[in-house]
Amino acid sequence: MKKGLFLLFTLVLLVTAATKLDLGVLIAKAQDHLWETYCPGAVETTVQGSGYMVSCHPAVQTQTPVPTTPVPPTATPPPPGGAIVVDHTSVTRFEQIPAQYLTAARNLEVLFSDRSVGNNFHQGLDCLKAASFGAAPAYCRRDYNGASMKTYNEADMSAGRVPVAINFSPSATLYTRNNWAFELRSGSWSDLTCDFINSLAPAHLNRDVLSYQFSYLNVDTGSDILRFFENTSDRCDIYDLEAFIAAHPDKTFIFWTASLARGIGTREAADFNDRMRQYARDHGKILFDFAAIESHTPSGQPCFDNRDGVPFTSPTNGGYENYPNDGVQTPSICKDYTTEIDGGHLGSVSGGMIRTAKAFWVLMAQIAGWRP
Repeated sequence: MKKGLFLLFTLVLLVTAATKLDLGVLIAKAQDHLWETYCPGAVETTVQGSGYMVSCHPAVQTQTPVPTTPVPPTATPPPPGGAIVVDHTSVTRFEQIPAQYLTAARNLEVLFSDRSVGNNFHQGLDCLKAASFGAAPAYCRRDYNGASMKTYNEADMSAGRVPVAINFSPSATLYTRNNWAFELRSGSWSDLTCDFINSLAPAHLNRDVLSYQFSYLNVDTGSDILRFFENTSDRCDIYDLEAFIAAHPDKTFIFWTASLARGIGTREAADFNDRMRQYARDHGKILFDFAAIESHTPSGQPCFDNRDGVPFTSPTNGGYENYPNDGVQTPSICKDYTTEIDGGHLGSVSGGMIRTAKAFWVLMAQIAGWRP
């Protein structure tokens, strides 16, 4: 009897101890949400001797996979004091532009402005986005063939008969330029500058790259366009333009040399373009040297004005010139890039528009960060 009572008492003690222990664990587990406030990972409650232990396990950090697809670079301005210059020596770099910089260039929001030659250039950019050479508009595929013109086709391209000046491999995906806008403008050099500062550029401040160009009519004989580089009181000049640029440091601005014509080819044109090149070098500007591109042949030979004693008959309208040689060689558009006897439009033969369009892609890729 006594032995039975002793066993019963021992069992009661064990049950009581076990109950107390389980109760403590239950209380601890009930407080897990409080411990989680201070523990960045998982909370674990376990029996430890006659009590309980709360453990904090750090959260396991997982690594985010590194993307394997290259991210297109964003537009970067030229380094301080380091000008970007694209000229006639840059045209052959067109085929060398890396794919990622073509993508970055396409993504740039761009404005350029000029009068009719700018529209020819605008068309040249469209030539490059055709589905194929043969599918490009006819104005993209014309060149001199002796004393006449020929419109080349896909068969000529396959046979290697397309002249180098208009030889291009277009792509509707690589060279689309839906983000690049052209605005037709005309007027004096001061009017164009005032319009750009006060109207045109402010209307396009949603874009990344802003620019305008002077045409060959602005650098004709007698022009005072060199005053563009003076701080005038009655004109819009380089000082006014620089003030506008300084007020918009998040934008990229392109400086251009003026376009040229067969008869312009003038001293004023040569002096202005030389001054613009020097200004760009001295101030670390981005320069699109349009004049140099259209005044050099594909092999790099310079072209000069039509006051050379060499007769020329236009194949489009029979216009004829035979100006006597004045003994002065002034840079002008190469005669193979236009069919005009005095002018400089790029639309009747395609070489000039294709060259300038290729060079502009090189410039856009460099603005987007490419450093060839």
